[in-house]
Amino acid sequence: MYKLIVTDMDGTLLNSDKQVSPETLEALQALMRTGARFTLATGRIYRAAKRYADQIGITTPLICCNGAVIVDPVTDELLYGAPIPVTIGRQVLDIARRYDVYFHLYDKETIYSERMEKLIAYFQRISKEYPPEHRVRTEVVPDALALFEQKDIYKIGFHFDNSERSAEMRREIEAIEGITGYKSLDTIYDVLLTGVDKGTALARLCGILGVSREEVMAFGDNENDLEMLEYAGMGVAMANAEAFVHDVADHVTASNDDEGVLRALEAVFKWA
Repeated sequence: MYKLIVTDMDGTLLNSDKQVSPETLEALQALMRTGARFTLATGRIYRAAKRYADQIGITTPLICCNGAVIVDPVTDELLYGAPIPVTIGRQVLDIARRYDVYFHLYDKETIYSERMEKLIAYFQRISKEYPPEHRVRTEVVPDALALFEQKDIYKIGFHFDNSERSAEMRREIEAIEGITGYKSLDTIYDVLLTGVDKGTALARLCGILGVSREEVMAFGDNENDLEMLEYAGMGVAMANAEAFVHDVADHVTASNDDEGVLRALEAVFKWA
């Protein structure tokens, strides 16, 4: 039986309204009462994941920033972090500035940008709706590069379109030694250190928990979930995922808007 269930959030656990359905919530809480562990593996910053973790009642460490950090949601303690060195950060930002593409930087708690943009404005607006422990902090700074010398920056995020210009920029960035890029949503592209991904973070989490990979069930829908799906004893792709995600998964479940996570859990744990 699976002792650890790990799921991506956007496009997987969350429906198109960015909600966990009442039926799925009830099932997850019932699952955890049996002694199984459940957690999230997301490209989101920690505070943007903690709100859902608290709603569900998760006490198992969260994998955030696409595997660059692992955080205890009970104590907020950083259990693992893989910051980007300033030498690599400089190369990535030089390319972004040459292409005049908006970017943002992530540490454990805060999203930084050199200009006010939709993502920053969005979090500033919605943060007022949540208690302090669930608010994503944002900051507009004059020189983002300086942050690499002042803080641990775990992820560089871009908003890309599907143009050839964006593809060209991505190729330039991925030619930099020591980094890897992932699409986490259709228009969101994240840069991390090479070897940092949800799969390696999941392996590290298994070591912390004393769980073998054969005892792990994982859910995902996008490029940044591939390593996690391959690592898990059972990797489950969503129906809404692209074909290349289906190809690496052991099973395909229903879409995120059709209770795909719940349906797979029902099948495996025989709750239906």
